[in-house]
Amino acid sequence: MCLASINIIQEKMDSKLIFFDIDGTLALEPSGIIPDSTRAAIAGAKENGHQVFVNTGRTFYSISEGIRAMDFDGYVCGCGTHIYYRGKKLLESAVPHSMCVNVANMLRNARIPVFYEADKAIYFDFSYPNPWLQEAMEIFATKGRNIEELFCDESETYDKCLIFLPDTEEAGEIKTFLDAHFYCIPRGGNVWEVTQRGYTKATGIRFMCSYLNADMDNCFAVGDSENDLDMLRAVKNSIAMGNAKDEVMACCSYVTKGIDEDGIYYALKHFGIIK
Repeated sequence: MCLASINIIQEKMDSKLIFFDIDGTLALEPSGIIPDSTRAAIAGAKENGHQVFVNTGRTFYSISEGIRAMDFDGYVCGCGTHIYYRGKKLLESAVPHSMCVNVANMLRNARIPVFYEADKAIYFDFSYPNPWLQEAMEIFATKGRNIEELFCDESETYDKCLIFLPDTEEAGEIKTFLDAHFYCIPRGGNVWEVTQRGYTKATGIRFMCSYLNADMDNCFAVGDSENDLDMLRAVKNSIAMGNAKDEVMACCSYVTKGIDEDGIYYALKHFGIIK
């Protein structure tokens, strides 16, 4: 084997794939502000030959321009349901239209606070009061689309939803139905992230490793909340933010400082990703 080939193999072995959650990891909540140290650390990792990825529960539509401007190599969105690499969509999966309508009608009849996330839109149900409505519009910087549009167009679907289920018998029955058909991730305070079965942030990492012919041992994952647990448990090098939930810290191989204490910078420096 020639020296050039050996060098290429060595560079591939040295190059790491680093997957970052957004909210509470890359960006402060609820402001969405990205610390300057985080921007510098991500840029430094790329300069040193590593590949950086967003791995988020958000759909691509709801990723801020500030995050997109950071020149990530790829995006694992919607808890693994949509995957992009250097401008190319590699994978996509949406909830079948009939199930979208079924779930939306069920939640409407029970007047459950919810918003629905699609790859190119966020849907709200304006037919009943929703205490999340204004807050969600502000967080995602959008007025959203009316779920009625989806009812009338079979080509329209969504990928996941976020719901608040009160402690009632009716809500319990809804949860039983959702558990039978979806993957429900607890987000605290009776809030559930309802995602597609068979897809998680961890499956997104495995997909990218397969696509790039990379080793899972060369992957890092950084997160702070319950929907990060799958990806943090899937990799050897798992990093919890200092502001992470206790359950997240307990499952990680390293705990860095909080997001507002230059946590991303210190984590990447600790592992030699940046100097």
